[in-house]
Amino acid sequence: TEQFSKMVYLPDCQIFVKLLSQGKEQGYLAAVLGNLAVTERGRELLTDQSIFSELISLLTMPGNVTVRRSAACLFRNLSFDVKNHAKLLQFLPQLVYPLVGGEEIEEEEIDKLPIELQYLPEDKARESDRQTRNLISDTLFQMGGSYSVRKELREQNYYILLKKYDQWEEESDARERIQNVIYLIIQDDGEVDLRKEGELPVEIDVSEKEDLVNQKQFLVDSGENEPEVCNEGS
Repeated sequence: TEQFSKMVYLPDCQIFVKLLSQGKEQGYLAAVLGNLAVTERGRELLTDQSIFSELISLLTMPGNVTVRRSAACLFRNLSFDVKNHAKLLQFLPQLVYPLVGGEEIEEEEIDKLPIELQYLPEDKARESDRQTRNLISDTLFQMGGSYSVRKELREQNYYILLKKYDQWEEESDARERIQNVIYLIIQDDGEVDLRKEGELPVEIDVSEKEDLVNQKQFLVDSGENEPEVCNEGS
């Protein structure tokens, strides 16, 4: 992957992203871009302003789960580099959007949400692919290593949306991943070992996870704390 990244330039990435966003390529290029994000040079190319917003739009590509999953893998890989957190933070509503459903939310809670996530239709469907949902949860968890991200998650009331998703999710592994993100929101920073900006709290054994609304718990690591290869159709 490192050798391949040296052969790819920004115009190549721009063409790849354009083909994907126009629906002219079924997913192979999305996996290629996701794998580029494993390398430092690849991450620099993929966070260029000329293509980043189009990359985000691939998370909701209709009718193509391969593209959506590879895009989620790409953002997960980007999130392991703390230098990318500020860029990802600019698109936090778009990153969270696939996890959001159309459940009823009290008016006072809606008003605290980012405008992009307010008053969604009742038939708004969550991402149907569990692997894609997990990759997005992992991305949010890694981003939560930066204080600016935790601050935004708290102030913009993302808790209410992620809690709704947690209640909807049926897969235990997926629930644990999003609960790790919720813990970052509800936990006081002084109560966990945030060793320095960009690093996640140390893994702590927790025998039981109590109610997320009324109890504060220590953070549990997702156990997958390194970039991964994005496989087409996996």
